[in-house]
Amino acid sequence: MPTILKRFPFFIALLVLLSIAYVGIQTRTVHAATTQPTVPAGSCGDTISDDAQLFGNRVGAVLAQAQATNSSLQADTRVVTVTQAKLAGSNLHDYYYFVQSKCPNWAGQNFIVLVVAKGYDPFLHLGSAFNGKITAADFQQMTLNNRAQLTSGNYAQGSINVLQQVQKKLSPDYTWLWVTLAVLAILIIGGILAFVFLRRRQNATVETQAREQAVTAKEATINLISSLGKKSKDLSPRIEILLALLPPNTATQLHNLFETSKEKQSRAEEHLGNLLSNPATNLTGKSAQADQYAQAQRAYQQLYNEAQEPQYLLQGVGTAVDRLERNPQEPIDFRQLLASGSAQRGISQPEYS
Repeated sequence: MPTILKRFPFFIALLVLLSIAYVGIQTRTVHAATTQPTVPAGSCGDTISDDAQLFGNRVGAVLAQAQATNSSLQADTRVVTVTQAKLAGSNLHDYYYFVQSKCPNWAGQNFIVLVVAKGYDPFLHLGSAFNGKITAADFQQMTLNNRAQLTSGNYAQGSINVLQQVQKKLSPDYTWLWVTLAVLAILIIGGILAFVFLRRRQNATVETQAREQAVTAKEATINLISSLGKKSKDLSPRIEILLALLPPNTATQLHNLFETSKEKQSRAEEHLGNLLSNPATNLTGKSAQADQYAQAQRAYQQLYNEAQEPQYLLQGVGTAVDRLERNPQEPIDFRQLLASGSAQRGISQPEYS
């Protein structure tokens, strides 16, 4: 008994040391348990792992946006929420890399991972396929744009908005190309339409001018040949009376000259009838091309020139009749008479029998 009493302080000291050691071991265990992050409750294959229950009944909406981002960017998007208790003071960057160590496929080049926690700014990880396309300043601005949603507790809408902005930023912007192509298309189409319009207007102007010229030639020819018929009709009875009063030689020359003029007049009238009966040269009905009007104009101009000959022949006959009616015995040189009329009209003297 005295021996036990002597050793009692030793046992007390040993018991105290054991208690202190036990408490230290428990403290380190609790600290390790609180500071060591864990893998999210969802599996590595889940698109949405809402461990912190921040999305509530809008998990489907966040999932739909993640799938839309995947379709647009050919990406593999994951959204993870984590509680403050699991973080235990560590940051979202460290938490992501811990999860990546548990889910190695999350390091893929086309991965987009968004980590959200209450009281923290979201963390975004981009695979090598997208790395460098969004800077830290860009993502900070996205966070600022949606801070009101996140701080008010609407984490679902805030996460959706951030994913939409990430998708927009990573999507290739071909707006300038489409705008350029649209402008070019409009300019080309406008140029073609303007060219067609001007071409048609020019063609219409040319056709109008050609038609006017052809109609003018037609009217002039008709008027000339009509005047020949009227003049011949007026001279015919006067010549019949004179033939009985004139010397035989003068009567013969007058008669031959008149018959020659009527023959040429008749030929001109026949040609005019052919032109007027031809649909291509009568210039009535539907419009024609400019070259068709030009052909018609040339035809009428040629006939007009042809009708000049019977015109000055009848003019010579009329001059002779006027003189012979005053003096039937007056000697008349018909060749000189015709030559004088031809010189005045600038036409070479015709041949006649």
